[in-house]
Amino acid sequence: MLDIPMAGKTGGTDESLEDVAYRVIADRVIMLGIRPNASINETQLSKEMQMGRTPIRAALKRLENDHLIVSHARKGAFAAPVDLADLEEISEVRQALEPVAAGLAARKARPDALETFEKYSGVIRGLEAATVDQSDLMRLDLAVHQLIYRAAGNSHMEEILIRYANLWTRIQGVMLERRPLILQHIVELDGVIQAILGKDEAKAAALMAGHVSGFSSYISAT
Repeated sequence: MLDIPMAGKTGGTDESLEDVAYRVIADRVIMLGIRPNASINETQLSKEMQMGRTPIRAALKRLENDHLIVSHARKGAFAAPVDLADLEEISEVRQALEPVAAGLAARKARPDALETFEKYSGVIRGLEAATVDQSDLMRLDLAVHQLIYRAAGNSHMEEILIRYANLWTRIQGVMLERRPLILQHIVELDGVIQAILGKDEAKAAALMAGHVSGFSSYISAT
C-alpha cells in the first residue's frame, strides 16, 4: 500500500464523531469498499467505529446530500448506484473547472500546501507498476486533486469539485475493475504539481486540461 501524505484534516482532537463517521463511510463508498446499491448497516457501523448511531445517521444524511448514499422509506440507507450515463455530464464539469483550480493553485497555494505537493511529487516519482495496485493509484489520484482544489483558495469551487471527483472515482473504479488503471495517468499529475510549484498558472491549467480530458476519453472507451 502506498504511503500517501495527508492533505488537510483527516483526524484530530477537533474532529467530531459525525465528522469521523462521514470520513470513514465516504471512503468506503467512494473506493467501493461498500459496493453500489449495497445496504448500509447502521448497527454494524456503530460497532466497528465504536460510536452511537446518532453521529452515523447524521453522517449518512450528509452523504445523501453528496449523492453517495440514497435512502428509502422503511428500507434504510444504501450506497448510491453507479449510473454510467452520468459519466459524460460529470466529465463536462471536471473539464471546465479542474484547469481553473490548477491555475488558481499555482497562483495562490500556501507554503503548507506547497510542502504537501512536494511530498506527492516524491510518491508519484517513486511509483513502480509492479508494486502498486489500482486502489492505491485511485486513492493517490483523488488525494492530489483534492489538494489542488484546496490550494486554489476558492471554497465554493472546492466543494463542487470534491463532490464530482468523488462521483467520478466511483464510476472509474467500477469501469476499470477488469482493466488496469494506467500508471501514466497518475504520472501526468507530477507535471501539474511541478507547474504549481513553479507558480506557472497557464501551464498548470493546460496540463490539467489535458490530464482530465485524456483520461475521460480513456474511461469512455472502456
